[in-house]
This record gives sequence, C-alpha cells and structure tokens, in this order.
Amino acid sequence: MIYHTIADILAAGEQAQTRFIAAVSNLTEAQANFRPDENQWTIAEIVEHVSIVNDGFLRLTHKLLKEAESAARPPKADLNLGHTSLDENGQQRGAFPAPERVRPKGGVSVEDSLAKLRASLAGIVEIQPRLEAVDLSEQVIPHPALGPFNAYQWLVLLGEHEDRHRGQIERLKAVAGFPV
Repeated sequence: MIYHTIADILAAGEQAQTRFIAAVSNLTEAQANFRPDENQWTIAEIVEHVSIVNDGFLRLTHKLLKEAESAARPPKADLNLGHTSLDENGQQRGAFPAPERVRPKGGVSVEDSLAKLRASLAGIVEIQPRLEAVDLSEQVIPHPALGPFNAYQWLVLLGEHEDRHRGQIERLKAVAGFPV
C-alpha cells in the first residue's frame, strides 16, 4: 500500500484496529488466557502488549509533532510512503522480539487493554489537523529492530503492528487445544 496523506495513514490504522478488535471480541476467559506453551503469550497478553505499544506511539507522535511544529516546514504535498515493517509483498519482515518496556505484565483484561488501545488511536486522530499542517519527514527516532523512522513511518507502523499481532492471535486460536 502507498500512503499519500496523513488521512490515508490514519484510515489504514483505524481499519487495522477494527480488524484487531474483531479478532479478540467475544472471547471467553479461558480463550483469552490460553497459553499453548510457556514461551508464547496469551491473547490477553498480546492485547496488553499492543495497548502498551500504542500508548508509546501516541507519546512518540506528540513528541515528533512538537519538533515539527517548531521547525515550521510546510506539509508535503504527497507522502508517497510505503510499508515500514512489511516487505514488498506485504509480508512481515522477520520476528521482532519485544523490548522489556513493552512486554505484557499479565493480569490485565482484554477489555481494559482494548480501552487503552482505542484511547491511543483516538488521541492520534484528535491531532490529525496538526499532523497535516507540518512536514514530519525530518523528525526521526530509531525503531529498536527496523532502524531510523520518521514520524510518518511511525504512524504507518501503528496499523502494521496491530495487523502483525492480529495474525499472531489468529494462529493462536488455530492451535490444537484452544478452548472452544
């Protein structure tokens, strides 16, 4: 997918969040907390992780936006921006171990994590006019596994991250022994 505007990026993020929420809706407690082996997260832990990361994306977006507003460069006419964590075929590039600061602690309900997740995206949508008013391409912070990302790329990664973990959830739901 090619993103031409902030609106394109945010629409893709909203669609990713809708798909993610659908994947975890109506789970029983046993399903949310099913762990096929000691090295895998439960669905509840995956949702907690995504909510922690999304909150970090919101804080990072605010920081980069303030820097861009200080620089006061006019917005780009066309972002012409592709994927960040996906290859040219739309497939995930490799496994990215989660840094300790975004690992789930456990004991958080899916509903509580989803509320935090929704609030983070709402916070980004709320500042959309400000994001559209400046050039965000020079504000760069490195991703731990993918290298330096500008503010636009971080916004793209938000939806890609949710889709990545939605796939993980779907695979977990297909494991033998998953509660019905």
